[in-house]
Amino acid sequence: MKTPAKLIFENGANWRYATGTPISDPALWYMEPNGTTHILVSELEIALMQTTATGVTHIHGFAEVRDSLHPKPLTLSAMVAWLHRATPEAPLLVPADFPAATFQRLTAEGLPLEVCTDDLFFPERAIKTLAETEKLAEAERAATQCFHRAAHILREADIARDASLVWKGKPLTAETVQMEMRKIAIEQGCEEFHGGPIVACGAQGAMPHERGHGILKAHELIVIDNFPRHKNGYWADCTRTFVKGKTTQWQQDVYAAVLTAQEAALALIRQGANGRDIHKAVETTLHRAGFPTGSMDDGTPYGFFHGTGHGVGLELHEPGPRMISRADCELKSGYVTSVEPGLYYPPGSHKGGTGGCRIEDLVVVTDTGHHNLTLYPKNKWMID
Repeated sequence: MKTPAKLIFENGANWRYATGTPISDPALWYMEPNGTTHILVSELEIALMQTTATGVTHIHGFAEVRDSLHPKPLTLSAMVAWLHRATPEAPLLVPADFPAATFQRLTAEGLPLEVCTDDLFFPERAIKTLAETEKLAEAERAATQCFHRAAHILREADIARDASLVWKGKPLTAETVQMEMRKIAIEQGCEEFHGGPIVACGAQGAMPHERGHGILKAHELIVIDNFPRHKNGYWADCTRTFVKGKTTQWQQDVYAAVLTAQEAALALIRQGANGRDIHKAVETTLHRAGFPTGSMDDGTPYGFFHGTGHGVGLELHEPGPRMISRADCELKSGYVTSVEPGLYYPPGSHKGGTGGCRIEDLVVVTDTGHHNLTLYPKNKWMID
């Protein structure tokens, strides 16, 4: 079987991994079967790519390709012409998210495209290098500063008679905390937020991906999940849960159970461990603490109903190994995974109370255990 060539046409995570640099518009990256790499970019990008792209053997501009053809074609036709000249008869492998219209056009032109069936087009992306780990740590340090800001605001906030929070003379809303956290993230070098951070109070926190909205309340669990992307290209991911004011025994029990479950997971993480077994240990810990998982009559889930951890890197939810979930996954040194057990109880689902609690760290798997990239403490969740 002939060794395939590889092709991407995008401006996303695969491009950044292959070239070491971002690009504004989708462009072509091509690797010959012998490993020689080419990028084909527009006039708007070529000078930047010549300055910033790494690990690329040849950089071409669409202009030079068009100028070599008569009549001068449009960009897509120029790309087709270039590929016809460059591509051997070996298969031309493209990722599963390759643009459908471009795929149809290239195959119609006789190019031997095949879709990669692996979860990762670049399997080596799953094992983070030391340089990548430091970039993730840099992003996580920025996220930590955001949490310091959020906690400071909660400490400064006053509690009104109706238990609503007031900050600087105005009602304190989820949107206000989100904006203040984004400001810190930008100051720390982050440039994307994926709709976050999540600041979800009370019943909103029982829905794990509810972004949060409206006035925050005292004496209720507030889930804050922060996941900015640093300008270095790598994402942070960290969650903490707070209560401003008095805590109930139920809230204390929920927090203790989630923290104990996370500690159990962290103790098991190391090269060779199976993520499925770690996830099972988390489920068992939460169940034994008296917090069941199930569904309400209308189908709304409660308890712990998501995976314990997912890969993080150039994407917030990295494709590839399922890390820590119900799926079979042998952990390898260099994997980076979140560790985020949680409990979620919508109104009426648990006799003890309502709300959500999640605690999330980002860790690197090592030969003997793990290295935790998350710096924000877990013992300062109760704020007077």
